[in-house]
Amino acid sequence: MSHDRSPEHDSPTESQHVPGWYPIAASSSVVQRKPLGVMRFGQSLVLWRVAAGRVVAFPDRCSHRAAALSPGKIRAGCLECPYHGLRFNADGKCVLIPANGVGAAVPAGFDLSLISVREEHGIVWQWRGEGEPSREVPWIPGASEPGVGAAEYTYTLNVPYLRIAENLLDFHHFPILHKAMLPGIGTRMDEMEVTADSGILSFSATMRYETPSRLRRDRAIKAKFTLPAIALIDFGGFYVNYFLTPVDETHTWLYARYRSTTNDGWLGGMMGKIAARYDRAIFVLQDRQVLLSQTDAPGDFSRFKLYPADRAFAIFWGMRKHAILDARKGNAEQQSDVGSVAAR
Repeated sequence: MSHDRSPEHDSPTESQHVPGWYPIAASSSVVQRKPLGVMRFGQSLVLWRVAAGRVVAFPDRCSHRAAALSPGKIRAGCLECPYHGLRFNADGKCVLIPANGVGAAVPAGFDLSLISVREEHGIVWQWRGEGEPSREVPWIPGASEPGVGAAEYTYTLNVPYLRIAENLLDFHHFPILHKAMLPGIGTRMDEMEVTADSGILSFSATMRYETPSRLRRDRAIKAKFTLPAIALIDFGGFYVNYFLTPVDETHTWLYARYRSTTNDGWLGGMMGKIAARYDRAIFVLQDRQVLLSQTDAPGDFSRFKLYPADRAFAIFWGMRKHAILDARKGNAEQQSDVGSVAAR
């Protein structure tokens, strides 16, 4: 049975993001020898790993004349601008302007703003939101950690962030869109169960053929999802973790980690690498075209007509909407408290 979404259930638009920790880089890509430049949420960032192993991040813009810092070098434990050689330490303080001479005092105003990042689970996370960062990064119990047996890949897609998040919650498109590339999957979603508990959305179902045969067998699928956009999918002999972060309004950075459910060690890692490449090919060749063809704005499903297999999709939007509203309420209360103190 289909139904229209009422106005009060309209979801936030692409430009409204859930406050929290967002994955912005794989730990393996941030090294001590060379800075890394990335763009997240429309902002260019530069990251590097200091001698003690900690990852630091700043806007990818020299305070002198706005040159990008990421093409620069790491010298004497400092980030060196490739244009005029200004050096910035791990706290963002400018410690050298070569044209003024070694040992010369650096005028005020040249320091960089330190960006709040954290490194956990083999991922570098950036805090997005007002107020103090939460103590814990979002995580799904049982999700794959990096190491032997895990295969990873990252890439940027010219598809809006929310479109891909929706796609990760939609499994009934598999036997239709991916019929040639993922054969042996039935169209009927049976034994479907969708729950949301402690901030984690859980989904399970059996994909069945209407007319089963020896080559048409049931396929079970399980998935978990947590905000802002982290998924763990158990399907086809693999645990697959997806991590999404907006690059800008029309591009998304995706980090995926594969681990075989049947093989450990190097063999499982090799199988994961093959599966990861195949998965990327499927998305680029098939999903991407369909997602870009959707005419309604990302985040607006007021004109969608949904049916039971879309339940995970609908619950995700409800979780997302409540998280944004709760954050706004908390910020308003905090500002009210500050105003009350100031008035005393």
